[in-house]
This record gives sequence, structure tokens and C-alpha cells, in this order.
Amino acid sequence: MNPFHNPVFLSRIIKSYFLDINRLKRFNESQLKNYQDKQLKKIVKYAYTVPMYQKIYDKAKVKPDDINGIKDIHKLPIISKDYIKKYYPEGIFSSKTKKSSLIEISTSATTGKKLTLFADMYDVVFWLFIYIRILQEYNLNWRKDKLSVIGDLAPHTIGSGFLNRGLFTYLNNDLFKNIQFLNTNDEPVDVIKQMDKFNPRFIGGYPGMLGHLALLKQKGFGENINPEFIATIGSVLDPSLKKLIEETFDAFVFEVYGATESGTIAYQCPKGNYHVMSDLVYLEFMKDDKPVSSGKPGNMIVTRLYGHGTPIIRYNSVNDIVAPSDEHCSCNMVGNLIKRIYGRDDLSLVFSGGAAMLASSFSEIYSRVLYELKTNKLRETKIIQHDLSNVEIQLVLDEKQKDKSPSFNQIADVIKDGFEKKLGSNVKILVKEVSSIDKSGPRIISKIDRKDMKITRYI
Repeated sequence: MNPFHNPVFLSRIIKSYFLDINRLKRFNESQLKNYQDKQLKKIVKYAYTVPMYQKIYDKAKVKPDDINGIKDIHKLPIISKDYIKKYYPEGIFSSKTKKSSLIEISTSATTGKKLTLFADMYDVVFWLFIYIRILQEYNLNWRKDKLSVIGDLAPHTIGSGFLNRGLFTYLNNDLFKNIQFLNTNDEPVDVIKQMDKFNPRFIGGYPGMLGHLALLKQKGFGENINPEFIATIGSVLDPSLKKLIEETFDAFVFEVYGATESGTIAYQCPKGNYHVMSDLVYLEFMKDDKPVSSGKPGNMIVTRLYGHGTPIIRYNSVNDIVAPSDEHCSCNMVGNLIKRIYGRDDLSLVFSGGAAMLASSFSEIYSRVLYELKTNKLRETKIIQHDLSNVEIQLVLDEKQKDKSPSFNQIADVIKDGFEKKLGSNVKILVKEVSSIDKSGPRIISKIDRKDMKITRYI
């Protein structure tokens, strides 16, 4: 049955459209706190109907009635992706819900470990509403303006699940005729040709793909592509790559931050500050089991305050290192701010003295290939840390551009120089060309035993 033919579901969606999208504009801090308290109590009560959470909470001797608001969140055990994998499939959604009514979605498996979750149709629609919230911040109209969204549409991903097995299953595609959905896994030249015919006012996509499109634009492709705004998703955006994209497209570039498990977490307002979706997620930032202060990096723990698929409560496996901020933005939006996003802790390298190199540093190094050498010849890469003093970088180059400039040595020199500037002369960097990389495994491998290593700083 089409859920949009159900008057109860439809009325809930309509109510959500008018109340949820603009909530952070309507609320003051006191109203937000009351709303967070209410939503946490509601989501914990729902989670207790999910076998995984019921067993975890019973073991910890905590009941839903023990949670009266955010002040009690510390009573709840922290969960990891290992719990979700252990109880998958029937144990990670409510025993009162039919599995056939849910949509399976999976993480991107950048660490080589795919995680599968469930979402219901309301989650799917709410995902769209959150996007509308961000567009409205930039005076973009989701029904009238042309929007090009370049997502990961591989079969298992959230993009594919929510679009191909969600909205497009039950809604008329004409409703989205002004929105162009493109696949980031396609060749950049094919993506830019499709986008050129569409002429969007807004583009959303992954930094790497947007960088490739910028290079193609400089070479004469995409004459009709002149967006006002570009949003990056999926990974940390290097400042120099951001400058390349901004100058090439003559557009305002901002970042949207989120994860498959949590949904959208934060986004940059026109002032450049990262605003947390504080009515949708509650964030904790911890180091050595203690909260970090403003501006200090910590491991982010996420609680999603909505949803009726797989609940995400005190989840520590997004694995991002993030610095919170207690500052205020002049745009006066209610909620918390993020000072800096460092990147994935489980995609890091560690070195002597407790130094850790995170995704933001990798992004900065590889982005140099795009904006310095002006090439999309580099197709795949893998990093292997053999020990504290030896790092191997494997590169796969585009076979079709084998005889074109720049050479492998030029690309290798830029990457090696980037790592050496970050790590110093005590770490040997070996850059080698390989014919292929195993895409089923992690792209960043560290053979260091971290058990007794204490991280003191981030490179």
C-alpha cells in the first residue's frame, strides 16, 4: 500500500512540513531544551521496543522511565556498530514493526566494514525536509529552483535507498522535475554533460567529484553550469580545493556534515559557522571518557532524536573527531555550534609522541593534485602504515590518460611532499603505482598496535 494514500500518515507529513523545517528559526534556547528533553524520552521509550536496546538497557538496569531529559542521557550505555551488527537484522528494529514496511540502508564501507540499518517511510520524507531546511537558509526554493544533487547511488547506500526504494517508489517523479539526481560513481565528464543540460542554481556533491567538475569546467565543459551555491557532503573540504571550486564556478561554497547512521548533523550558515541540527541530534564530545571544552577535539557521540527504524542513541561509531564551540553566531539561529571537524578516527595514522593524522590532512594532500597539477588522472589510492616510520602510498592512475601530463612521478612528488611536510623527515614515505586496489577492504590501513598509545595532538 502507498503510505501517502493513508490519511493519518499524510497528515503527519503535512504537519511535519510546516513545523519541523523552520523549528530552529522559531525556537529560543529554552524551547529547544524542552523539545530535546521530550524527544529523548520519546526515542528511548521507542528504543525499548527494539530487542537490541531492550537487552542492553536491561543489562545496565536502566528503564525508559529513568530518562526524564537530556540531563539523564549519561545513564544510557554507549553503543557501537558492533552491537548493531550482532543483532542485525530482526534485533535492530521495533518488535512492533513489520520488516516489510522498512527500507534497508548501509554505510559507505570506507573502512571496509559495511553497516546496515533500517528506516521507515517517515524517515525518508524527513530526510528531504532536512535538505529543504538547508536550502531555505540560502533562499533556495526546492519546488522552483533547479537543483543538482550528486549522491552515492550505489545499490546499498542511503541515497539509493531513500530515492529509488523510497520517494520514487510512491511519489510521482514530476514532483521532483526541478531536482536532478546524479551518481557520484559515474565518470565526471558524464556528470558534467548531464548537468550542463540542466543548468542548476544549486549543486550538492562530494568534494572530490566537485573538484573534478571544476577542472572540466576550466577545460571548456559545462558552459551552461553557473550555480549560485554549492554544498559539499561526505568528507572534509580542503580550503584550497574550496577556493578552486568557488573561483571556477563563481559560486558560494558551504559544507553539510552528516553520517548514514545519524542523518544530517550540521551545516554552514552564510556566516561560515557550523550549526548543529540541535532539534534532530544531540552531540557529546568525549576524550578519555570526559567531556571536552569548547574548541578542543573529542570523539563525537551521537543521539538521533527522531526516527522509527533503527534508533541511534549514544552511538560512538561515527568515529569522527570534532571540536565543539560555545560561541554564538550573528545569524542568531538557536542551537549549538561546531568549531572544527577533523575527520574519521578509524581512518587515521598514528606516530611517535601521540600524534594522529586524520582525514582532513589526507584531503588536504590529495587535493593538491587537483588544484596544483590540474588533473583528474589519479583514480584510486590506498595508504598502508607499516610501522611508526614507514608509510606506503599506492596510486591507481587512469589508464586512458597514461601518456598525458602530468606524469606519475609528478603526481607522486606532490603527494610525497604533502606527507613529508605533515610528518617530518623521521617518517619514510614510499609512493608507488599499482594497477588496482581492492575496493572491498579499507583504503587506509595502519598496522600499529594502538592499545597503549595515547593521542596527544592531531596533525
